[in-house]
Amino acid sequence: MVSVFRHTFVVMASLCALGLVPGPARGQSAAVPPENDPVLQALIEEALARNPDLHAAQSAISAAQTATERARALPDPMVSMTYTNDGWAPSLGSMPMTTLGFMVSQSLPYSGKRDLRASLAASQARQAEPALARARLALEGAVRRAYYGLLLARELQALTAEQRELLQQIEVVARARYAVGQGAQPDVLRVQTEVTRIEQRVIEQAAEAEVRLAEINRLLARPLDTPVETTARLTLLPLGAPADEMLDQARAVSPELRSAALAIETSTAAAAVARRDLKPDFSVQGGYMNRGGLDAMWLAGVGISWPFNKKARESAVAEAEIRAKGGSHVVESMGLQLAYKTRERFTRAKSLEKLVTLYDDGIIPQDQMTVEATLTSYQTGRVPFVSVLEAMTALYADRWARAGLVADHARLRASLREASLDGGPDVSQTSAPVAGGLSSGQTAGGMSGGMGGK
Repeated sequence: MVSVFRHTFVVMASLCALGLVPGPARGQSAAVPPENDPVLQALIEEALARNPDLHAAQSAISAAQTATERARALPDPMVSMTYTNDGWAPSLGSMPMTTLGFMVSQSLPYSGKRDLRASLAASQARQAEPALARARLALEGAVRRAYYGLLLARELQALTAEQRELLQQIEVVARARYAVGQGAQPDVLRVQTEVTRIEQRVIEQAAEAEVRLAEINRLLARPLDTPVETTARLTLLPLGAPADEMLDQARAVSPELRSAALAIETSTAAAAVARRDLKPDFSVQGGYMNRGGLDAMWLAGVGISWPFNKKARESAVAEAEIRAKGGSHVVESMGLQLAYKTRERFTRAKSLEKLVTLYDDGIIPQDQMTVEATLTSYQTGRVPFVSVLEAMTALYADRWARAGLVADHARLRASLREASLDGGPDVSQTSAPVAGGLSSGQTAGGMSGGMGGK
């Protein structure tokens, strides 16, 4: 009997030592701010160097840049050969009107047309540059979010392992007390149920870690099972800039805004080309005609291509001018959309910071006090054994939920850096799984899920 109570005391002391610490799960290194994580930075650099989507975007720019010289070049000259016969029978060299001629003609666009077309081609080539910038930002954002997902999965794995170890110790106590008539069989069964639930979460988090690892390796264009050694854990890094400053930063990096501005530039250049197309083009010809034994002949000429169908060309001018004017509305619309997305992400991130602070300063310390009070009451026989189990499970549920909130905050920071206009999820859309299915854990998970958004 004495050994049973001594074992109970030791286990309860271990519970206090292990379960009441809200810091990193055991086996993990000290927290490193997400922006300074050397592992993450190395992954991003490798992704930027190896990702095939990025190489494809770069190739598109290189291909577009080759169009400038092609637009500036003169039209290809035309070379023709003609034979003119005087009479029915071949008479080259015997009849004065029989000739074998060679002619060259060259079209000459009106002055300035070639330069304007080259300017239009250069503007169209520059429109491919924002696509490359977006590909880079999107790739970096995807690597960050996948990496944060991997850190979260591994942190939850460590937290689950810690909780499983404590539950196994609790099961030993429950069995020992039941064996000597100091405990009830439902206590043992409840502990066994919680251990089984832990095994379920072990499987889920192992799968989640494997999926996030495969996602990172896909983005880095390397074998999907390549290991990634993480030396840090997720830690909350509050946003240091106000919303207006974050919006200014987003506007400065937004490829969509730059693309819309370049579209206006391209439409303006197209209008200039269309106006110049109202001017005529010219052509020059030169030829040589061989008459066999007779004297040779030659010719020279000048032609003009007059734009008689002015309505078609004037409609092209009007279309380009309307597109240029409409582009300003597109820029305004994109600016409003970017402002909304930035404000939404900023607001959600600040809310997550408040929630994490609530967990750190309120919920988790209260869970700790609840565990301590429950242990004291249990040791004096005022509460049943299951109350200790429930208090411990609630503490781990809230620690689990807090980790999910920190990961969501890190994902939102990545999306703010990316400045995307897409409506994809920035944070997890579902609640973090709770440890034990208790009301306090469900409340914590519900707050995490409530921050899900786009």
